[in-house]
Amino acid sequence: MTPSAQPVRRPGVVSFIAVILYVQAFLAAISAVSLLIWRSEVLDFLEGEGSPMTGGVFNGTILGETITAVLLFVVAGGLMRGSDGIRLFVAIVQFLTMGFAIYVLVAHHVGGYVFRAVFSLFVGVFVLWSLYGNDESDRFFEANEQKEPRTTTSTIWGPADPTSD
Repeated sequence: MTPSAQPVRRPGVVSFIAVILYVQAFLAAISAVSLLIWRSEVLDFLEGEGSPMTGGVFNGTILGETITAVLLFVVAGGLMRGSDGIRLFVAIVQFLTMGFAIYVLVAHHVGGYVFRAVFSLFVGVFVLWSLYGNDESDRFFEANEQKEPRTTTSTIWGPADPTSD
C-alpha cells in the first residue's frame, strides 16, 4: 500500500463532536416521542397552569423536535463519514451562534446571559478549531472528499459528450 493510499483515521475531536451530536439527536428524539405519547396530559397540565399554548402550537413543538432530531442525526453521521459539506454547514451554524453570542454580550450584558454567551463563544472556537484548525482534520476531510465517486452527466441515449465514443 502506498503512503498516499493509506486510510486516514478520524481525529478524536471530530469523533467527540459527532458523538455529542448523536447524544443531542437521541435526546431530541426521546423528547418528541415523549411529547407525542403524553400529549393530552401535558396539554392538560399547561392549561391548568394558565399557559396560552394551544394544541396546534404543541403539535408544532413536536414537529420541531422531530426535525431537529433528524437533522442532528444527519449532521453527526456526515461528520463521522468525513463529509466536507456537513463540515461547512457546522461551521456556518457555529459562526451564527458566535455572532449571536457577541450580540448578547453587547446588548444584554447582565447575569446569566453573559455566562451563556461566553460559553457559546468557547464552544464555537473549539468546534471551529476541531474541524478546520488542525492538520489531522484537514487530512481526514480531504481524504474522504476524494473517495466520493464523481458522476458524469449523461443522457438516456449515452454519454453527454458525443465525442467520447
